[in-house]
Amino acid sequence: MSSLRWGGLGALLLLLRLLPGWASLTLIRVNRGVRVMKGSSAFLSQDDLKFAIPKEKDACKVEVVMNEPITQRVGKLTPQVFDCHFLPNEVKYTHNGCPILDEDTVKLRLYRLTETDTFMETFILRVYLLEPDCNIIRMSDNVLEVSEFYGLSRAIDKNLLRFDYERTTSLECTVRLDPVGTRLPAHGQLVVVEPWPEEPRGDQPHSFFPESQLGTELKCPGGRCPLGLKKIGSLKVSCEEFLLSGLRYQHLSPPSPHIDYISIRLDLTDSRSKIIYKSESVWLPVYIRAGIPNQIPRAAFMAMFILEVDQFILTSLTTSVLDCEEDETPKPLLVFNITKAPRQGYVTHLWDHTRPVSSFTWKDLSDMQIAYQPPKSSHSERRHYEVELEVYDFFFERSAPITVHISIRTADTNAPRVSWNTG
Repeated sequence: MSSLRWGGLGALLLLLRLLPGWASLTLIRVNRGVRVMKGSSAFLSQDDLKFAIPKEKDACKVEVVMNEPITQRVGKLTPQVFDCHFLPNEVKYTHNGCPILDEDTVKLRLYRLTETDTFMETFILRVYLLEPDCNIIRMSDNVLEVSEFYGLSRAIDKNLLRFDYERTTSLECTVRLDPVGTRLPAHGQLVVVEPWPEEPRGDQPHSFFPESQLGTELKCPGGRCPLGLKKIGSLKVSCEEFLLSGLRYQHLSPPSPHIDYISIRLDLTDSRSKIIYKSESVWLPVYIRAGIPNQIPRAAFMAMFILEVDQFILTSLTTSVLDCEEDETPKPLLVFNITKAPRQGYVTHLWDHTRPVSSFTWKDLSDMQIAYQPPKSSHSERRHYEVELEVYDFFFERSAPITVHISIRTADTNAPRVSWNTG
């Protein structure tokens, strides 16, 4: 009788673990999200996120899921793996300065490791982005503007930006630009005007091309810069030198939206310990007078939006099945977000096809890394499911819903099949 009682209790516990909400009720005690000032960083505290796992009982780890491009769109949570009982200054979200979004998300995977089992739960941590009330980087009312396609802006100087911090001998102020890492500016490049050499004359060995003649009308079709302009890549200079360097924005790729951005990061570093005292990031807007408002992505005309699948067979999606068009954003940077998953089966990434994904990039789709895993159950007739998606461009404009129809053929064979028990 006792063994029957314990057997029934074990079955009940197993059933409760499988019920929706059971894991969240037992493993996550608090999930209020974290509040971060735009352009800054904030540490995660136990008031923001707390787990219902005694510290002395079981090992517990949290992993940041990195293959979901719809998450961590304007910032990053570090480190990638941390203990459930993290310290006050251990887990940090850093915002990249983007002014467009007021909220971000981070997908986390929780592992509870007991002596006999491993329990896993996936959940979302929300990041609420607040407008800062005290910035180091201050923008003036003047704007950086390009009058036409391929045009050149005025120089970035103290009339556009100023840096508001307490200037002491122990603080070093540096500015960093990383156009490759940030992919900004998206439709232009940063340049400086260099002296223009001329043929030497008898009484004048050399002269300079007058900067006033450059104005804002210099053009650079196809990225072929005329003599006198030097492209600037990654840059790290002092704050004072940055405002005196004569840095300009040059437009390169029409058609483009009417606004582009330059990503700027400022660090205040202790000159003795070399420890960063404070960091701040900002996206400096560049207005392109000839541009138009950013257009939303749209479904490609040539795609079929129908996926034929054999029963039980993992089948890759291709751009002939699902595709989109967007004039302002390079296709590899487009992000597909699944808003309505199929009723059975799931969309997955071939990096780990045992787990579903909720988003993916156009590049992964083009590389045939995205697939549909049909359900493991057998049916005697064809089944039909739908997946609904939205597409986001680089500046987070969203397409209208796109539906992909999935048709699963029956297996026309009497041969034995291999299946596996997933518990």
